[in-house]
Amino acid sequence: MHIKLSPENLKLGMFVSELDRPWVESPFIFQGFRLRTVEEIQDIKDICYYVYVDTEKSSNNVQAYLSNAPKLQRKETRKKNVSSSTDKRSGISKSTTKLDRETIKKNVHNANVIRKKTREYVDDMLTKARMGKIIDTKKAKNLVAELANNIIENTDASVWLTNLKNRDEYTAIHSINVCVLSLTFGRALGLNKTQLNELGLGALLHDLGKMQVPLEILNKPGALNDEEFEVMKSHPVRGYEMLAKSNGLSPDALDIVKSHHERLSGSGYPAGLKNNEIRYFTKIVTITDVYDAVTSDRVYHLGMTPHEALKNMYEWAPGNFDLSLIQDFIRTIGIYPVGSVVELKTGHIGIVMKLNEEQRLKPILIMVMNRHKEFYAKRKLVNLASPIWEAKDNKPEISRIIDAKEYDIDVARIIQEDLITNQP
Repeated sequence: MHIKLSPENLKLGMFVSELDRPWVESPFIFQGFRLRTVEEIQDIKDICYYVYVDTEKSSNNVQAYLSNAPKLQRKETRKKNVSSSTDKRSGISKSTTKLDRETIKKNVHNANVIRKKTREYVDDMLTKARMGKIIDTKKAKNLVAELANNIIENTDASVWLTNLKNRDEYTAIHSINVCVLSLTFGRALGLNKTQLNELGLGALLHDLGKMQVPLEILNKPGALNDEEFEVMKSHPVRGYEMLAKSNGLSPDALDIVKSHHERLSGSGYPAGLKNNEIRYFTKIVTITDVYDAVTSDRVYHLGMTPHEALKNMYEWAPGNFDLSLIQDFIRTIGIYPVGSVVELKTGHIGIVMKLNEEQRLKPILIMVMNRHKEFYAKRKLVNLASPIWEAKDNKPEISRIIDAKEYDIDVARIIQEDLITNQP
């Protein structure tokens, strides 16, 4: 049985099952816990008018008290930490203190609907490209416009889904991810809708020419020999030539397809372009292409963590990438990119689900493991930027980014279970 109590009537040993506000706004890691210290009771007094106590889960020493629990006493004079109005599109308030899980799930659902439609198109496009057929770029334009609008409305949901990777379906998923990441990056750079659509279209189609590369080379588990690498290097031109026949792509979009492997030093291919010979949109896609590639598991290597990828790409920038764009990309993706697995100083482990715009070091996490590295049966959200933490000595802070493989954490499965399955 659950009874409603004023914080003044709480005692050690009681099991608090529900607060009068979302758990994410509280300083408590656990969603439902037994009161063990007077400090925990004081924390509840500081933020709640009332709570619900589970009598069956409470300690035996308080059962007699609970059976004769006094009526709820509201004391509205106490100042509470309340959040500001919520932005319904993102599920988080402007002051980053309130998080609506259902709104976030709805946003991910909407992003996933568009992603599924895009995946169907990409699968069909790649099949036609392998057969040498003409590609329907009109449909691609419509899908990219939908993706762009969705990213403008809610960036994190689309980026979150780029973590749904499968090494056996790399080319199709990679094409979608590079498109999403490019649109996200382009929006942060201030591109308008028309520019975003051109950028996204080139990004979605950038690897089309790979369908003209023999599968034994494309999927070879080891390093390519010189002859095989020359064949692989032909894919940008092959893709460009196929798409040029459609007469539906702008010069910028076509250039992305043809030149996304060019490097500032002239060491890239197919033309060995240098510096300003490489178009601006192509420089953007070059960065997102490499980022998604190195963070993905492939038949010949395991992917890096997002944090490792950003660190390495910054170091690789001289001669390869535009340094100012790399810096902008790191700011866009964040120090703790969406999908990163992080360990708190308390020992708990969570996955970065959403960035806080004003406090980039304090993202919103889905908590997946306790301090003993045991998986939670029910995962809760924690907002590290909530003002409630400011006055606490034990406020959770990120200590390090870890590799999901270290604790056998399946990020894609958690995305599926927490944010996609049983959608409205």
